[in-house]
Amino acid sequence: MENPSIDFKIVLGDRDKDVPADDNTLFGIGSTTKAMTAIIADKVLKANNLTWNTPISKFYNSFKLPGEERTKLVTFKDLYAHETCVSRSDFWWASGPETFDVDEMMSNLQFLESKCEFRSKFMYNNLMYVAGSHIIETLANKSWAELMKEHILDPLEMTATKTSFRDALETGNALRGFEPFEGEFYPFQIDSDEIIDLVGQAGSVHSTAADMNKYLRHIIENNGSRYADLFWDQTAVDVGRYFGVTEKIERDTFPADSEMSHYTISWVKGEYEGEEVIAHGGDTFTTHTFITLSREREYGIFSSTTGGRKARSVNQLITWFIQDMIMDKTPWITADNICTFPAPWRNATKPDRSDPNWGDYDIDTSPKLKSWAGTYSNKIFGDVTVSFVEDQGLHLTYQRVNCTLRRKKDSENEFRCHANAPSLPKNQSLVQDSRILNARFKDGNLYSDMMEKNENYLFNSCITSKLSAYSIFLLILSFLFSNIP
Repeated sequence: MENPSIDFKIVLGDRDKDVPADDNTLFGIGSTTKAMTAIIADKVLKANNLTWNTPISKFYNSFKLPGEERTKLVTFKDLYAHETCVSRSDFWWASGPETFDVDEMMSNLQFLESKCEFRSKFMYNNLMYVAGSHIIETLANKSWAELMKEHILDPLEMTATKTSFRDALETGNALRGFEPFEGEFYPFQIDSDEIIDLVGQAGSVHSTAADMNKYLRHIIENNGSRYADLFWDQTAVDVGRYFGVTEKIERDTFPADSEMSHYTISWVKGEYEGEEVIAHGGDTFTTHTFITLSREREYGIFSSTTGGRKARSVNQLITWFIQDMIMDKTPWITADNICTFPAPWRNATKPDRSDPNWGDYDIDTSPKLKSWAGTYSNKIFGDVTVSFVEDQGLHLTYQRVNCTLRRKKDSENEFRCHANAPSLPKNQSLVQDSRILNARFKDGNLYSDMMEKNENYLFNSCITSKLSAYSIFLLILSFLFSNIP
């Protein structure tokens, strides 16, 4: 970190206007925001004589998660190291402000599904950072944005950094992403990114390369004191898979070794070429950011590009290239292989975004499907509307999701659809997109994964609920009249 310098490479910041990025261009840093949120939590907890391992129930007894034991024992470390084993439910907030409110979220977290035994495994969850920040705001009697300014932005003179997408967009110099589709590039809709402000504590910060340099320097320079316990020396959770990068790098196949497989508070912990590092990626709908820190060599690397999740490999390759230079090694990532990686060493193992079972589903316009039409309600997500269109069959509408349900060929009640990608022009659906919504109708109710793998949320039929209420009313009347002399 001695005599640090930043080299800016000029790239297009806005394809439509042909405006280049500059020293003041803001990059959405996504989930790397979480480390900043953890720093704030650390300061507020200490100010209130609390620790990361103090059960939250001892000082904030209204906080409830699924199950009495989890609610009684959960700590801030559990929340910020993703050890609660509670359903991630990102679609809850990603559906927009019409269905998501933080106060309501705090009341309804207890209704989320328990996915595994408490503290038994790593399960990433943005909502736990929002919940933790809500508690911190209550303890400090200040908003998260005010605490960011007080404890990080002002002391480090990060004058360009914004804590929300909305504030970043108002500068007119925030990086905007594009989605490739059928040979063209479409800009992401602005409100798609602003949705992330709903869970800003988990991923809404925008910053410049210069400001991020100040932030990373601060962490590195304090790695032996205040941040050693918080980031580096916390007991790490085995995530059970290779986390945060696109390919596992082992020397028997590649010219280098890289392992990032444990999670501590807000960081992934591992090694590159035998040396300890912590790192974390951050996705927004438009950008991907990757940060790597080494306390042994005292360096920090910040890389951010457009492309969202699709840019993950780009930032990882850039990081490996820079790490090799810092370690006085000949970089194994070169101009000849950066665009073919993981070839020539190994064929790509990236998942096929197309649905291999899509051919098993057909549009069904049979009138008998009209019986499934109606409004269905869930405590967390609110209402889903299913309508029957004569020439299209069943149609599902939920906030920003608007899609035609295709019936599984060998089933009478199982359906799925592709949600429209938020970046594409209206009425264009990206079939290769990973956002697949599964739906199943049973006993008058709707079960759906809401685009989340391995989920099965119950939506009660509003008509059924009203009939039940009406039936109870009739029973009460019957009871009253039967007791009239």
